[in-house]
Amino acid sequence: MGEFTVTSSNATQVLKWAFKQKKRIFFLPDQHLGRNTAFGMGIPLSDMALWNPRKNELIASAETDPRVILWDGWCSVHQQFTSGQIKALKQADPEINIIVHPECPQEVVALADEYGSTNKILQVVSAAPAGSHWAIGTDNNLVGRMKDTFTDKKISFLNPRSCACLTMNRIRLPHLAWSLEQLVQGEVVNQITVDERTTKSTLKALERMLALS
Repeated sequence: MGEFTVTSSNATQVLKWAFKQKKRIFFLPDQHLGRNTAFGMGIPLSDMALWNPRKNELIASAETDPRVILWDGWCSVHQQFTSGQIKALKQADPEINIIVHPECPQEVVALADEYGSTNKILQVVSAAPAGSHWAIGTDNNLVGRMKDTFTDKKISFLNPRSCACLTMNRIRLPHLAWSLEQLVQGEVVNQITVDERTTKSTLKALERMLALS
C-alpha cells in the first residue's frame, strides 16, 4: 500500500490506518516510537519483533507471526533517558510528575506519568497547576525553553547531562534567513534533488501524513 510519513503526533492514527490495509506493519526508523505506539493501542510486546539491518536478521519475539516488525534504530537524544533516572527522581520527590517523549525506551515510558509528542508535552505542562513539579524527558533545548516559559511551575531535566540533538542544532535562524534571502534574489542554494520515483513515493507519503493531521 506504500509508505506513510510518521511523526510522534500522528503515529497512532497512522498505525490504525495501516492495520486496515495489511495484517503486518514494518515500522522504521525509530523502534521505540513504533513499540510504544503499538503497545498503547493494545498490541502486546509479544506481537512485536525487531529487525536488525546490520545482520540482516529478525530478532523474533515469543510470537512466531508478529504483527509489528520494528527497525533497530533509535533517536540518540531519547536513548539517553533511563528508568533509573525516573526512580531516583521519584525517590527524591514523590510528588514529581514525569513526562517523556514516545521515542524513549519502552521501560522509560512505562514508568512515566505521561508520555506524548513534543506538542502534547507542551500542552500537558502548560495546563498543569501552578507550583507542580515536572521532570521532562526530551531534547534539553526544549526543556530549557519550557523552564523560561512556564515560570509558575518547577521544571527539571530528566537527564540534565544528556547531549542535545546535533541534527536539529544545525538548523539556525541565520541560515534559514540567508536561504530565504537568496530565494528572493532568484537564486536557489543548497538544493537537494532526488530521482523521479523517489519524488513520487515521497510526495505520496507526505500527502498521507497531511491527510491525517
